[in-house]
Amino acid sequence: MQNQAETLVKAKKKQVVQKEEITDPYADNSIEEGEDYKSEEEKAWEADARKLTDNFTTFPSSDELTGFIDRSLSSPSIGCGDFYEDSNGVKRLANPAVRGARKVLATMFQSCSAIDKIIDVNTPSLRGIRAPKSAAGPRIRNITDTKAYISSHIVLKDLGEDPNYPGPQCTDARLKPPVYGYGSRKAPNRSGELNLFTKGEGVSSSSKPAAGIDCSSFISVALASQGLKVQTDSGPFSSLTTTNFNQTLHSKKSCLDTAKFDANNTIQAGDMINVSGNHIVMVDEIGNDPLAIKKYAKANNCKGIKISDFNFTYIHSGSINNGYGPSRVHISKHNGGTMFNNLRLSAVKMCQKIVKGTQTEVDSKKLTLSPKFDIIRHRTSDPECISDKRIKLKGEDCINGCYDKATGTEIINQRNTREV
Repeated sequence: MQNQAETLVKAKKKQVVQKEEITDPYADNSIEEGEDYKSEEEKAWEADARKLTDNFTTFPSSDELTGFIDRSLSSPSIGCGDFYEDSNGVKRLANPAVRGARKVLATMFQSCSAIDKIIDVNTPSLRGIRAPKSAAGPRIRNITDTKAYISSHIVLKDLGEDPNYPGPQCTDARLKPPVYGYGSRKAPNRSGELNLFTKGEGVSSSSKPAAGIDCSSFISVALASQGLKVQTDSGPFSSLTTTNFNQTLHSKKSCLDTAKFDANNTIQAGDMINVSGNHIVMVDEIGNDPLAIKKYAKANNCKGIKISDFNFTYIHSGSINNGYGPSRVHISKHNGGTMFNNLRLSAVKMCQKIVKGTQTEVDSKKLTLSPKFDIIRHRTSDPECISDKRIKLKGEDCINGCYDKATGTEIINQRNTREV
């Protein structure tokens, strides 16, 4: 077994050298690499291999080995991972839908640090942007002062203070700052690449340069970036509105289900909370009791549940704080609104069922009176709902090093996909 592991390491060394010879135009080919020479990449890889094989005393499973090789061949990391630590300190690889949302978010800012910034109740509103009311339709965003906009933005401000930004293969997001754009839709071109860095209909033509995207387009792109289909007979990309998301739930070929709750599980990472004709967000991370149901069921005080008791983050593109657009938000930012009032009602009803001794699974749709409110879960376990193609995002090469590097204990629906 030790010989097998050592053979694997030697094969990888040869592969690394061959890869560098083919892809690195700046390599110093005058250096002849002898048997004792090891590049920094090889040293790091061998250290990881020793950890994986318990210092070459065991051989990894096929799943562990496949994941390890995939991570080894990914782009160099530039500072963020696709994993998180749950409330028990266990590292877990993010749900594929969440991976997509984080990828879109990081790509739009051309930095993984965008994932680390969370809007909460203490985050001030943006400056340098206007959204005048219009009797003819929704508010159109207009960045009037780019400098003020950047200096008041929790992500862009820090990027401006980072001497290493923008990194290799990256462009400066401050030149076209991300912003919420109602009706700003994105779609791939004929070659399958999707450009996130356009204003779209939701940003005024007179605005300073900006990259606008609306809520449902953001979620649509996030799903497509991971090859997650919305219907079994659909292609790798579907541009859905909030109304379309609601309607797709009723299709016989749908890859979207309403989330199921039980006494131990409610919302999950990757769930999409949708209000038809209004807004959609994707649940990013959850606490142990994300909707405070367990706490209030134990106290037999279900009606006491408040939105301020919730504990989760979500990713979206929305008008929050004067038009932040693509952002990661903690639920503590909210104390009401159609979406979260309906979510609270669902939590209260589920809590009441638990108090009454319900042990069976409950469809979250039956916990609300609103036909427009849904908690949507993608059927990532269904092979028919996973495309072997995915949409490539323009500029994603900048942040691809943030992905597929995790060695967490839980890998959810890891699949190989190819770009369109």
